[in-house]
Amino acid sequence: MKKILLIILIAFMTIGAVSAADDNATSPIDDVVVSYGEIDNQVLTNERHDVYIYHVPEECEANEFNLYIDNKSIDYHGEDFERGTQFRYIGGYYDYNFTEGNHTLKFEFVGNKYYQPYSRLISFTATPVIIDIPNPVVQGIYASRNVVVRVADNVKGNFEIYADGSKFYSIELNDNRRYYNYPIDSLPFGEHDIEVTVGSIKQKKTVNVTYILEVMVVGNAVVVVTVPYDVEKEIDFYIDGKKSTYKVGGVEIVGIGKHDVEVTYPGDSKYPKKTVNLVVEVRSEPKIIVQNAVYTFYKDSRSITLTVYELSSVAITFNSVTTTYKPVNGKITFKIPTNIKPGKYTLEASGNQAYAQSTITIKHLVTLNAATVKKSAKSLTLQATLKNKNPIKYKQVTFTFNGKTYKAKTNSKGIVKVTIPKSVLKKLKVGKKITYTATYGKDTVKRTAIVKK
Repeated sequence: MKKILLIILIAFMTIGAVSAADDNATSPIDDVVVSYGEIDNQVLTNERHDVYIYHVPEECEANEFNLYIDNKSIDYHGEDFERGTQFRYIGGYYDYNFTEGNHTLKFEFVGNKYYQPYSRLISFTATPVIIDIPNPVVQGIYASRNVVVRVADNVKGNFEIYADGSKFYSIELNDNRRYYNYPIDSLPFGEHDIEVTVGSIKQKKTVNVTYILEVMVVGNAVVVVTVPYDVEKEIDFYIDGKKSTYKVGGVEIVGIGKHDVEVTYPGDSKYPKKTVNLVVEVRSEPKIIVQNAVYTFYKDSRSITLTVYELSSVAITFNSVTTTYKPVNGKITFKIPTNIKPGKYTLEASGNQAYAQSTITIKHLVTLNAATVKKSAKSLTLQATLKNKNPIKYKQVTFTFNGKTYKAKTNSKGIVKVTIPKSVLKKLKVGKKITYTATYGKDTVKRTAIVKK
């Protein structure tokens, strides 16, 4: 079924309702997915919000969609875009500064001769501070190790983290910064009482610091998918009580039927002992194993390995290009192209009714700082950082600001700055939304700002 994806700074918790169908409507839009960039059904106060409705069927038009905030229609400026043949979306923006407290948003599709009318009501809260404390805290896993804080532009004071009553981290809030994060996975393994304060706002949570020993079972093998990179000892495998030697790609289980499997990391000076127990049923059928998620930086040379069972060839599709590979000793190595833009991609592997996929995320090298744009300022400095695992030194970065281009090279710390002169700033219109970017190769990061006096 074709889908519409509404991306807006609103949360997942929704209540949907499908209206009575038009006699000519052949299939309802009844699977709208609502997501957003904030945390726990919260948005920041006094922020400008953009709206994009993704994956719009060709039979639908921008004027067939309505949005309401607190039962009031919002000024939605629809534009129609198309990228390729599978990524059509309607985009626009609206100026809406949420006051602190509870709010509702209603998304409405009025219907046409192809699709039934559809509406969905979303409840959310506007607050000047949003705090996210992860639990469990997983050492070495980026998405599960950081305390994340977002603040509105009028919040003053410090961002502080206390662990078990002792100050763990502190930084003064910066007027030009809206997003903060700090890892807490360096705490010892086990439970800890975490308190986060941002200005006068406090939030507490008891968290468990741990590490992941994740096991995937496919076909006749047990494959360790995730384990800390710096473990000091080998992983122990026990198949039906008998110890097996670990091999890259997993341990083969011989014999059709069910088997008791124990996977244990015995522990070392840093990581405690951890065990995963499971029952594996071995079946005689073709299988493809690939890592669920892969993360790499733009321009990095990275390969992933697919494990193949009972297949003489596998078709791999990545970035709309399909190539056939022949496994060698049950393995296929796929090299991720270094010339593709940052973003999320899906690798699909198939052969003789076997199928597997992996989400490959190409991370940005460029980080572009938020800037406060004032028409009356003597100048404006735009700053970006070029970094993968280490700073990228002495490389040229191209900035654009309101249509003009500026170039500069990074310093020894990977930082690059350009200055926008007063002659450019004074021509800006107060209240106008302007766009500025930083580009390195095909890696472009874009930000927007509202011109102030």
